[in-house]
Amino acid sequence: MPLRAKPLRGGGPDSDTRDAIVKAALTLFAKHGVDGVSLRQIVSAAGQANPSAVHYHFQSKDGLISAVLQHVNSQLLPLQAQAVASMDEAKRQGTINVREVMRLWATPLVLLYSSSDQGRMAVRFMSRLTWRPQYMGQEQLIGACMAHMDQVCDHLQDLLPGDRPRERTFFLTLMATANLMHSLSDASMLSLHPTLGMSKLVLEQPFMLVDWIVDYMAAGLSDQPAQASQGHSTRNSAA
Repeated sequence: MPLRAKPLRGGGPDSDTRDAIVKAALTLFAKHGVDGVSLRQIVSAAGQANPSAVHYHFQSKDGLISAVLQHVNSQLLPLQAQAVASMDEAKRQGTINVREVMRLWATPLVLLYSSSDQGRMAVRFMSRLTWRPQYMGQEQLIGACMAHMDQVCDHLQDLLPGDRPRERTFFLTLMATANLMHSLSDASMLSLHPTLGMSKLVLEQPFMLVDWIVDYMAAGLSDQPAQASQGHSTRNSAA
């Protein structure tokens, strides 16, 4: 039985208010961007009358952003742990390959996306953070994702020839944002495309879309760019 994203749980009036603000901020940040939403809008969307509620619970907007990301991570972490456990088991059984690693790596984000409207907002929120060069954006997102990414890279290191861990980390980071996170976040655009026929695929069969993305990513990782790298070195030497 697949793990599902856990909702926020209340533990009293203060906790309920805090959770309501986090949920409201998640939706508004996802729809309008972190810098496109005021604290007053968030407090109003959370059904709170006190305009200082964000400062009381989170000290600042940056503190609220951190709390929203922590909420998203609390849903992703058990899914990521299950994915890594499946990679470990496939390795023990000798059935692991690059495509299987990439499929399992993509699964947690897809499960989160397909779990609920809040799950879709969570993926879009993470996508929004990649466009923020400030500390409360890219750096925080990378910090939250790096441990899982390192575990995936360890499996890829065993499967792909050569010794290029930094290159694989770069490819995996690029794939996480451009190929997976942004693809899921922008899935609504695909659903509106008049000729792609994806109006139901995106929401009802997200794993079919992910299969196509995984095929693309696995092929990119497995195709070793030796000649291109050699040509780049030659050009640098000539320069």
